[in-house]
Amino acid sequence: MLINQEILQKVLLWNKIFRIALFAFLIAYCSSFFSQPVYSRDFEARKKNVPLAIINNHSNYFFLLRYNKAAHDITIERRAKPSAEIVSFTPLKLDSINADWFNYENLDYLFFEYNYHTYFLFEKVLNSKKSIYLKITDTLGKASGFIELAALEKEKGVTEIDFEYKRTYNNNILIVASQTYGTFLIKKTVLIFDVEKRKVVLTKKLPIENAATGYSTAFEANATNDLFFVLAKAHIVSYKRKNINHEQVQVPVFFYDSLIVVSFLNKAAFPVRNKMFLDGFTGVNSIRLIPSKETVSTLVHFSSLKPGGEICTYFLNEKFNNDLTNTSRPYIIPLDSSIKENLTFYDGTDYKSAAYKEYRLLTNLNTATTEYVLTERVEDYYYKELLVLQNDPKTGQVLHQNIIPRKIYSFKGRTRFKNIGKAMPFIFKDKLHVVVLESPANFKKETDKFNYHRFKKETNLWHSNLVMYTIDNNGVMDKKLLYHNANFDAVPLPYQAENATDIVLYLNNTKVEKFVILRPDQL
Repeated sequence: MLINQEILQKVLLWNKIFRIALFAFLIAYCSSFFSQPVYSRDFEARKKNVPLAIINNHSNYFFLLRYNKAAHDITIERRAKPSAEIVSFTPLKLDSINADWFNYENLDYLFFEYNYHTYFLFEKVLNSKKSIYLKITDTLGKASGFIELAALEKEKGVTEIDFEYKRTYNNNILIVASQTYGTFLIKKTVLIFDVEKRKVVLTKKLPIENAATGYSTAFEANATNDLFFVLAKAHIVSYKRKNINHEQVQVPVFFYDSLIVVSFLNKAAFPVRNKMFLDGFTGVNSIRLIPSKETVSTLVHFSSLKPGGEICTYFLNEKFNNDLTNTSRPYIIPLDSSIKENLTFYDGTDYKSAAYKEYRLLTNLNTATTEYVLTERVEDYYYKELLVLQNDPKTGQVLHQNIIPRKIYSFKGRTRFKNIGKAMPFIFKDKLHVVVLESPANFKKETDKFNYHRFKKETNLWHSNLVMYTIDNNGVMDKKLLYHNANFDAVPLPYQAENATDIVLYLNNTKVEKFVILRPDQL
């Protein structure tokens, strides 16, 4: 009887151990299962239904902007996660504003989400008139009527009319309307549209601009609708040869006499202020203003001639109070020596210096402790490397610099997807992530040793890689393969994710489309 009791105790012990092991296995299995990518079901894909952009700000749904060629319209789809089933569908009915022959692939627009509403701003273009319209869509997918924000007509003597527009830091819309007389004289009017009040809250007519006064750029506004911009004064000193679209052309070389920051304050006794903060340099790649309630900061990516005769690249940051009477010590940081070396090569001009590589501002993204500024080199149908600056938002000092490799050649007619060269940047866990298309031949290349001529270019979606570059707070960069295009093609799209909890990718194989959602533990 004693022996049987001892055997029974051993059996019970082993049974307990087995249950614990099984429980641990199930936890590990479930954890592994739920960390896998989530694929939606297959949806019918139509060639005349082309995705344009994704907004992914919420944990339970995302937005897909699409050009429906069959219906000749732009549509907004709100899709549930993780199924990607359509929750609401909103045709914007743009043909009631634009002519029915208008090609929406050439439409200039701004698309963003704020406070659970989506905003779609677009231009109507006629031979002698341009107008800006806005449509607002609520959480149920119901769209407002067309709100006309601004219009320009060619007056006598006007050779060109144009709009530029952007989303401000406090989610209003800033519009700059320009009228050009002859070739050098420009008249500008600035408007700020409050998206919550649904009305224009600021209209400023700027002084007439010409080569003597300088031309305005880098417009920004703060939460109290104080307006800031930069006046750039420059003159042509020579011409240089450059390959543009397989043709050699002569383009002007400018010398910049000065950059002047200007502020228009709403509630000041003397509302207009200006201050010169940079003079005597050879080139500008990008200018950014970062406004706050009390201050405005400048960040300039420029090139200048050193005493020895070499042209070098620098980054200038300087902070002013809003009326420009006080300023902090300016920080001028040169281009990192390793990046300078990596960017020294001939590429379409007679100059190989890194200072002759021209970059334009792509976007800026912020964390609680860091600001990332992304600039890119794009020429015609050639999408080239990105240059990333990591700044301290308190001091404005550039802390780290990185190159994100990219080399994509795509021209009209090669694919119906027009955005395969686009980068998809977003912030997750206080790190910058940038998703780009890449040739599989580049996957094993080291991220910190970029060699442009040895980096293989990609021309198609077919058999390409979708890779993600990640930069941490110390400027250390690595990359990860997200998807290899085979049975389905992962298509890069203009991408917004302000509160990223996952990545949404669009997949297509001509007849079928679907979505894949990558969970945070896979980033």
